[in-house]
Amino acid sequence: MLGGLNAIILAKQLRYYGVDTVAKKGLSFHKLRNFDIVYAIGISELRQLVPLRAFSKKLVLHVVGSDAKKMSRWTKRALILANEILYVSREIKKEIGLNKGKLIPIPIDTKKFAPEFRSLKRDVLYYCPNEKIYRLDWILQYAKNHLDETITVIVGRRDFLHSFSDPRYPNVLFTPVIDYENMVSCYNQHRKLIRMTLYDGYPKMPYEALLCGLKVIWNGKHVIKVPSEMRMENTIPKLISILRELSR
Repeated sequence: MLGGLNAIILAKQLRYYGVDTVAKKGLSFHKLRNFDIVYAIGISELRQLVPLRAFSKKLVLHVVGSDAKKMSRWTKRALILANEILYVSREIKKEIGLNKGKLIPIPIDTKKFAPEFRSLKRDVLYYCPNEKIYRLDWILQYAKNHLDETITVIVGRRDFLHSFSDPRYPNVLFTPVIDYENMVSCYNQHRKLIRMTLYDGYPKMPYEALLCGLKVIWNGKHVIKVPSEMRMENTIPKLISILRELSR
């Protein structure tokens, strides 16, 4: 299984169900030839995968996030040659524009995300790895209008932590990106998650936070329920059946 964090998450979930899965980033073409099925999450770097079909290897592509905006001749060729294409949402499938493929979101690890008792909790958690796409201007205005609330903003650039200093926002704490293994504790240190974006694929964060007992506002709407397809116990068996069919 190739890819970043999503590959690690999905590989772990497959192992819960007894599927022998190896998650790696940047495996060489020659090493990839040792596997029966190569499962790539994200289509940004797929040039090395196209030749695998010549060796009768099964290729699964899982299209996530802003992949539809990163199409190249190599990714288009890989999509055409793939044995199976999976999409995290109908919107992304529509953007890719292929008739083939199934909808399989990257599911939430329901064994991991759950409420924890915390005696002291901050009010708002806000995720902002990119100041424009994730509307830093919006959350700063929110902070200015809600001085009675404490707000943690997770940012992507470490230099931003040192450059930001404004007495108008004494209730805002900026913190660097948090390791995924520590996100359960992070959620449970807050009462509310707000996520405002100009573009979202099908993110896990609103549902992870909801499972941890937070109030969740995503692009102006209250999230009140985790969709069944976002729960590991509902989605992974379906994915396993797809992989078993390919391995025959």
